[in-house]
Amino acid sequence: MHGGLLSPPAAKGMLSSKPSSQVTAAESAWQKPLGARERVTQALNRITFGPRPEDHDRVQAMGLDAFVEEQLHPERLDDAALEQRLAVLPTLSMTTSELIDKYPAPKQLEAQQAEAMKASGKDASMIEDSAREVVVELGREEVLRAVYSSRQLQEVMVQFWMNHFNIFAGKGPDKWMLTSFERDTIRPRVLGRFEDLLVATAQSPAMQFYLDNWLSSGPSPTETAIAGQAPVRTPAGLNQLRRGLNENYGRELMELHTLGVSGGYTQQDVIEVARCLTGWTLGRPRREPEFFFDPRLHDDGPKSVLGHYIAPGGGVGDGLQVLHILSTHPSTARFISTKLCRRFAADDPPTSLVERTSREFTRTGGDLRAVLKSLFTSPEFYSEGSYRAKMKSPLEIVASSLRALGAETDAGMQLLGFMGRMGEPMFQLQAPSGFADRANTWTSSSSLLARLNFATLLASNRIKGTTIDWNRAVSQRAAASPAGAVDELSWLLTRTTLSGGSRHAILNGINQAQPASTRGGLAPASENGYAALPAVAALVIGSPEFQRR
Repeated sequence: MHGGLLSPPAAKGMLSSKPSSQVTAAESAWQKPLGARERVTQALNRITFGPRPEDHDRVQAMGLDAFVEEQLHPERLDDAALEQRLAVLPTLSMTTSELIDKYPAPKQLEAQQAEAMKASGKDASMIEDSAREVVVELGREEVLRAVYSSRQLQEVMVQFWMNHFNIFAGKGPDKWMLTSFERDTIRPRVLGRFEDLLVATAQSPAMQFYLDNWLSSGPSPTETAIAGQAPVRTPAGLNQLRRGLNENYGRELMELHTLGVSGGYTQQDVIEVARCLTGWTLGRPRREPEFFFDPRLHDDGPKSVLGHYIAPGGGVGDGLQVLHILSTHPSTARFISTKLCRRFAADDPPTSLVERTSREFTRTGGDLRAVLKSLFTSPEFYSEGSYRAKMKSPLEIVASSLRALGAETDAGMQLLGFMGRMGEPMFQLQAPSGFADRANTWTSSSSLLARLNFATLLASNRIKGTTIDWNRAVSQRAAASPAGAVDELSWLLTRTTLSGGSRHAILNGINQAQPASTRGGLAPASENGYAALPAVAALVIGSPEFQRR
C-alpha cells in the first residue's frame, strides 16, 4: 500500500465482499422492490461498467425502459469518439495473417536478427517479442471500450462471452487469432441467437487450436488429409501432427459451453460429439487460418448424441446437427440463463429469475436480446436481493473508477498490469472454464491489496497514461473539510451514503495520514487540487460500497 493509508489487514477488512452487517440475503429480499433512485443505480451498475457523473440524471429523465431498450440496440448508438481512440492501435484492424507477418514469434525474430542489426545498427539482443504486442493492444482495446463506449451493454456482453468461451493466448498461435476471435466471432453476435454464436465459436480458428479440434479425425484419416497444407509456421510443436479422435472440444462444448457439468450427458455422448466434429479443421494454415471441413478426416458412420440418432453420410452437417441439439437443449437454456442471472443479479440468483429467463431462452430459440430484456425488466433484478450483491471484477473496478471520476486514459501497460495483479490478467487464463463469476474469485489477500494500491496510484495520478483532473472532478466545497470530501466523493463514486463504519474508517485514516498542522481540515491546495482529495478518493474506491455493484 503506497502512502501508508491502510495496513494489509485493514485493507482486507475494507474490501470485504460481504456487507459490514454480515446479513445474509433472505428470500424476502427478492420480494422487496428498490426505490426509484436505487433502480437507476442498479441498472447503471449492472448494464454498464459503472455510471459517469451525468448518467443518473440522463437515465432518470429518459426512463429505465427507454435506457434498457437503447442499450439492447447498440447499432443505434454513435461510438465515433471511441473509434478515434482505438485508431492508435493498428493490430485491431489486421487479419490473422497480417498479424503473423508483422508481429512474429521469438524464433522467427531470431532468424531476422542479423538483418535487423544491419538495418538499424542496434544490438539484435534488444529485439523484443513483438508478438506480445498483439495481445497487449487487444487488452488495451477492451479497457478503452469499457471506459468510453456508448454501447455499454454490448461491451459487458463481449466480456461475458469472451469469458464463457475462454481462450488462452499463450497456447500456440492463439495470440494472433484472438483479435479476430473477439472482433469477428464474438462481438457481432453477443445480442443475437445463441446457436449462431455457438457455431461461430466452433468454427473459429482460435477455438479450433485451443481445444485441439483441428487435429481430430476419424479412425483412418489419409496421410495427406491436412487440407493440402503444411501446418502453421509458428510456434514450435505444431509440425508434429498427431491425428486421431480428440475429445477435448466435445467435452468442453457440453460441460462449459452448453449443457453444464450436470446437464445430463455421458462419456459416450462426449465420444459421439467428438466423432460428429471430426473433419472440422483449418484450411490455409500458413497464410490465413480459416475454418475448413475436410471429408477425408470425418467419421461418417452413424452416431447417437443425447438420444438423437444421426444418420451416416452427413458430412459437415453432423457437427451442425450436434450444435443445434445442444443449443436447443433444456439444460443449455438453464445453464446459460443461470450464468446470465449470476452476472446481472447475484452470485446465487433466485430460482424464480433463472426459471423466467430459461423459459424466455426456450420460447425464443435462444434470442439473447430477448433473454436479457426479460432479465432487466424482472422484479428480482430491481429488488433488494440484487442491489449491490455483486463484487466487481478487476476490469469493472478499473472501468468504473475511471468513468465515475471522468479520467483520461490510454489503457497502457501499467493499467493492464494492475488488472493482472488484481487477479484478471487479460487472455492469460489457461483453463477453458474462464473466471468464476463469484465474489471469492477476487478476494484473496494479494488481490484485495492490489485493489487498494491501484486506487491510491490512480487517485494521485501516478499511473502512466491515466489522469484525473481533480479541479474538474469535484467542487470547491469538497475541499473544505475531510468530511465534505468524503461525502462528495462517496456520492460521486457510489451514488449512496457510506455506512457508518466505512465513513469512520476513511475519516480516521485521513486524519492520521495528514500532517499534524492540517488535521481537522484539508492540506493546502496543490497542482492536483487539494492534497488530501486523492487519499479520500482512494479510500472511497476501496470501500465495500464501491467494490460492490
